[in-house]
Amino acid sequence: MERRDYLEREIEKMHAVLQKIFRMRVDREEESQEIISTELLHYFDITLPQLQQMTEVEFQLFAKDKNASLLSYLGNLLYASVNIDRPLTETDKRSLKKTLFAWKSWEVKTKTLDLEQMENQTKIIALLNE
Repeated sequence: MERRDYLEREIEKMHAVLQKIFRMRVDREEESQEIISTELLHYFDITLPQLQQMTEVEFQLFAKDKNASLLSYLGNLLYASVNIDRPLTETDKRSLKKTLFAWKSWEVKTKTLDLEQMENQTKIIALLNE
């Protein structure tokens, strides 16, 4: 029971951080990137630039042993690191491909579909195909 309570608190914290990042992303992009990097270091022991520089295969190996909650959070952090309202750079495209992989892995592990995540996946696929 203690472990479950701990996990629920951690998930609530993750959700709050993501909300903050998405609110800040428009006006204070640099600060939101710093929060993303801090979260990546805390939960995954990696920086955003290191993650962005990984090849798809390296990322798949990195992500494969993560639990479902962490996979979802990893995908969400990567998604939050890209401002999809401006033209995408190659780094943005690589981050979005990794986002898709993390979210799909989450779906497989949890056997769950998240409607908001599915909408975002559709947006990402459309952006990558432009």
